[in-house]
Amino acid sequence: MEEARRTMTISELSSLSDLPLSTIKFYIRESLVPGPKKTRGTRAYYDEGHLHRLKLIKKIQTEGNLPLSKVKEIIGMIEDGEKKRGRDRAEDGAAVKSGIVTSAIQVFREKGYEKATIADMVAAARIGRSTFYKHFRDKKGLFIECMKQIIFKEMKKGEPDEVDEVRDEEDILRVFDRHAKAYYNVNPLWIDMVNQLRAAAINEPQEFAQELDEVIHLKISLLQRGLEKGIRRGLFREINPTLMAVMLLGLQDYHDYLSRDTD
Repeated sequence: MEEARRTMTISELSSLSDLPLSTIKFYIRESLVPGPKKTRGTRAYYDEGHLHRLKLIKKIQTEGNLPLSKVKEIIGMIEDGEKKRGRDRAEDGAAVKSGIVTSAIQVFREKGYEKATIADMVAAARIGRSTFYKHFRDKKGLFIECMKQIIFKEMKKGEPDEVDEVRDEEDILRVFDRHAKAYYNVNPLWIDMVNQLRAAAINEPQEFAQELDEVIHLKISLLQRGLEKGIRRGLFREINPTLMAVMLLGLQDYHDYLSRDTD
């Protein structure tokens, strides 16, 4: 029987591991081996992970002649190491993805959505195409992710320090100062990118209209959340946060229009 098969019964697991059924069940009760995967019926299935764990336990006991308590301790250390490596890989992957997005924003701003190519993104991020496709399905997916990162970046930079309450006028000014700086630092990126998305939605409504709607609603939602927090902390009087968020987004567009007209 091939070890590479995807699932197996406990009898097959016993045969492949050369361990009696009673021993396997004992290891499961002692949490040395994960429990089986249940189906909708009464049958339970095991996979290569279970087989690998049984062989590992057997090897530790054979080579070290250790009591079960020590085996359990070693298995726990191995599991902790595997989890840490998994977290490290996830963090590395997140860092690579963030780097691709950051460099892609500049490419989109310089060349525009239509003219920018995946080759441009790969060159700007200094990665291979395989790395690109590991994180993004296509140029459109990357573009939408760029929009989301810009929105989250503004909200994060504007987020005030966590305090239970706003004590005085100085605290209020400090919070508004943070939001103002975040807006002026990030808004040029937002305006450039959202205008490209709007143009794409006009040219290809079936392809981009939904994405434009989702991005706009995301920004409104985060603005609304910030306003609600400000109301709770006493920064603002009781207002309709949704309506105010929509108005603020409109003011951003109007500010951009006025600044371009002045130029």
